[in-house]
Amino acid sequence: MIYLIRHAQSKANVNLRCTSHANIELTEQGKLQSEQLAIKLPHADRIFISSFTRTLQTAKPLAVRDQLNPEVFDIHEFSYLSDFKCQNTTLEERKPFVDAYWTLADPYYKDAEDAESFAEFYQRVENFSGLLNDLKYLYQVKNLMIFSHGQFLTLLKLIAFEHQELSKNLMNEFRKRTIDNPIQNTDFFIYA
Repeated sequence: MIYLIRHAQSKANVNLRCTSHANIELTEQGKLQSEQLAIKLPHADRIFISSFTRTLQTAKPLAVRDQLNPEVFDIHEFSYLSDFKCQNTTLEERKPFVDAYWTLADPYYKDAEDAESFAEFYQRVENFSGLLNDLKYLYQVKNLMIFSHGQFLTLLKLIAFEHQELSKNLMNEFRKRTIDNPIQNTDFFIYA
């Protein structure tokens, strides 16, 4: 089976100051959540993580338990704001930038060169969805554990399960779901 798992509680999730999107670490509570998750999940035959620190830290207890080396895939969080602009900020301090981005709701808008447009994010998630579709037949008996991020997994659901096409309407629906029904830390669902 293919398990899709959101990382454990990170420092950004609790409004602590962060230096970069990629290097946000887990809180002590997040580390505990990761250990509890490893107890809940069945044996892993393979582990995928994003390049972001928090997915590696979340996967670590499971990887140690099952003696696996996680493989890095392009499944990192949607980085729609410039990493440079967001350096050493809290969630609250980034809120005006976040609100402005989502008010604009332009799938092709790019905040800066070190940011990603919604259209680029969509393409990245769609590519990974295609890979999962190819892999699902290999993981009917074995278990593939994929540690990713809330926004990535939300868009994956919209693409893989609801077959949503790129549009401004999709962008608005995506934002609504991430606010009204977010995937919680260490929540997981089965792809196949």
